[in-house]
Order: sequence, then C-alpha cells, then structure tokens
Amino acid sequence: MEIKPGTRVGLYEIIEQLGRGGMATVFKARHTVLERDAALKFLDLAFLEDPEFVKRFRHEARVIAGLGHPNIVPVFDFSEHQGLPYLVMKFVEGETLKARLERGRLSKAESALMTQAIGSGLSYAHSQGVLHRDVKPSNVLLGTDGSIYLADFGLARIAASAQSTLSREFMIGTPQYISPEQARSEPNLDARTDIYSFGILIYELLVGQVPFDADTPISIIHDHLQTPPPRPSAKTPGISDDLDGAILRALAKDKKDRFASVDEMVDAVRQAMGVSWPAPAAQTSPRAAQPRELPETLKRGRSSPEPREDQADTARAAGAAEGMLECPGGPSYPLRGDSLLIGRKDPRRDISPDIDLTEAEPLDPKTGKRRRTVHREQAQLKRKGQDWTIQVPSEAEAWARLNGRLMTADLEYVLHDGDRLKFGAVELVMRL
Repeated sequence: MEIKPGTRVGLYEIIEQLGRGGMATVFKARHTVLERDAALKFLDLAFLEDPEFVKRFRHEARVIAGLGHPNIVPVFDFSEHQGLPYLVMKFVEGETLKARLERGRLSKAESALMTQAIGSGLSYAHSQGVLHRDVKPSNVLLGTDGSIYLADFGLARIAASAQSTLSREFMIGTPQYISPEQARSEPNLDARTDIYSFGILIYELLVGQVPFDADTPISIIHDHLQTPPPRPSAKTPGISDDLDGAILRALAKDKKDRFASVDEMVDAVRQAMGVSWPAPAAQTSPRAAQPRELPETLKRGRSSPEPREDQADTARAAGAAEGMLECPGGPSYPLRGDSLLIGRKDPRRDISPDIDLTEAEPLDPKTGKRRRTVHREQAQLKRKGQDWTIQVPSEAEAWARLNGRLMTADLEYVLHDGDRLKFGAVELVMRL
C-alpha cells in the first residue's frame, strides 16, 4: 500500500510525509470538510503479523486519546486505512528539540523551561498510569506559538502491547536514552524507566551531548548497563555539585536508587539550577494553556495569544455563553457552565438534559409530529480550560457522529469551531 500526497484517508487528504522511523511514518494531512491540518501516524505493516494487534491498538489508543495536558501532543482519533492502523494527532508547526539542539546548546534558563514543560507532561501521564518508554529530544516538539509538547506516548505504549517481531526489536527504546532495565528487556517497567531517559535528556540540555555514545548500539547499551556516566560538570564547567548530584541520581543503574517520581526529580533539578523557574502548566486540555514566551533562541515565529484564563473564569461566573450549538433551520443552544448533558427530557426517568433536542428533531411529514430519534442521554459536554470536549455513553455509540464518523463510547473528543455533530436525525454545528 502506497500513501503519497493526494491520497484520501477517510476525511483527510495527505499533503506530505513529515518523517519515518522504525515503527511508524508520519504525514501532514488536511481535513477536507473542516479544512484544518492534522498529523497522521501510520504504524508499520509488520505490526499486523499479530492477529490480536488491531484489537489491542484500539484499546491502547483510547487510553492515549484520554490524556489531556498542555505539554502532551493530543490524539484526536484513531482508525484504519486499508487495514493499516493510524492515529490522528495535532499538527504542530515548528521543530523538534533535537533539531534545536543541533544548532547549539541551550542556556540554563532555556533548559529550565524545557525541563519544567517535559516534566509536567510526563508526571501527568504517570498519574494516569501511562509510561512513555522513549523520552528523547526528537519526541519533544517546539511549536511556533511557544508551545512545548512531549510526543509519541501513543506509539510507545501501543508498540509495547504488540507481539510482532518488529515491535520486540524496537520497543526497548532509543540506545542513547534507554534505561538499563529496558536494555535487559525486564517486564513490569515503572515510572523510573522514564526518569532515567529524562535524566539523559536533561544531561544533554546542560552539557550539549549525551553521556554515552559510540559507533554501535550494542556499545552504547553496554555503557548504560556497566559504565558510570561522566559528571556533567566535568564536561561543562559551572555546573554545581548539587546539579551534578541530581542528574546522576536520575541516571542510577539500579532504579531503586533513582528519584521515586518525576516531580521529585524536577524539584531537585529546579533547586540546583539556581535560575528563574517557569510556572508549571495546568493539567487540562492542551489548548487550555497559554503559549509560553520562549527565549529568542527558541522562537520560530509567533501566533496571536488566546484569551486569558482569568477572563474566561470571569465570563463563566457571570453566566455568559462561551460558544453555541446551532441546529440548521432549528433552535440554537448556548454553552454555559462547565458540564452539559445533551439528550431528550424523560420525566419518567427523571432525566432533564441541559440541552434538550426534542424541538430540534424533524417533523414527520405524514403525522406532523416530531420523530423521536434522539436518545435520552445522548452525550456529555465538558469544559476543559478554553476547550469543550464531548463524550458519548455506550448506549448512544451507534447513533452519535462527529464530522460524519461514529464516536467511540467513553472516548473524549476535543471540539473545534465548525465541527458537526449528529444525534439520530438531529444535526448540530459547534460555534466557538
């Protein structure tokens, strides 16, 4: 199967290939209805050697799509194209941290910004029971709007669930950033394996190079297992003993000697760096956080800032509508508050939805009465920072559509201006 510019994948049209790795190929694509860009990540055909993989892929993709944090690239959807699984992710205009580091080492202030953002996303993922397994600069995206995203949670977790030959070869991670327990293919990994890889990344931020590098992957892995890492201060004068100690603790060969959590690690690095530390991002939907002001050496262009969070809070307190669902040729429903039930009123079951679609249902031309096609509890709208998300219960899964596609029960979708919802015979358009 060949995917190239112009190929139609569901409602998307492929624009160009962005990159290719050992487990996946990423394309930039344009939604043909909403006219917005997304990144489509196709997993390698070798994953399909395992007949149970697609089933596990759907399960794991639901878990990843449920992660909502300003420093984690959001996964919007997942599906298959000609039998090949793919993820639909936010398209981030910018560059990777790896590309930025190739232009030169970061300052301490810039390193602090990276450490705080990556640590915040990683800590949130761990709190949700999700490991990354491949923390490295090429999986950190720097948006032109100042955003910092940790990417490829989906690929790392999905690959770890597969049993194909390909996944076994690649799931252990990238040699320069691999933890000793990953190198030994130990089962039951925990947060401390990500802490080790994150420690390597911070080492590279401050020193300008990774602690272990060699001509072959086997040599690098041997060093992770056996060789003590050089002290960062031996490579870069001016690094304090406390900062040396914090980084070397993260890189302990025995995971019992490392930090117990990412938060503990980041706090130790923060205290040892002695620079102004950025405020942590709120743990909500990725679009809810304000774009951070990057230092000049990290900027690649700017976009207009989003409304301030305190202004949104004031509007909510005043009961102002922050968006609307429009029924073409029918009623409109203002979005107020933080949680709204969509459905149809049913006094017998004591159900009174915030958005009652009864009057939006079409008239039957024969009887002149409205057709009862809408489920009593059709969907739940929730506010996540400056976003609205939608989630449908299992009993409404067969009737609820987003932009023409059935929504998966209990999977939370981020809504955008112009998105089209359909419940039974009722069509709605999101206006933000």
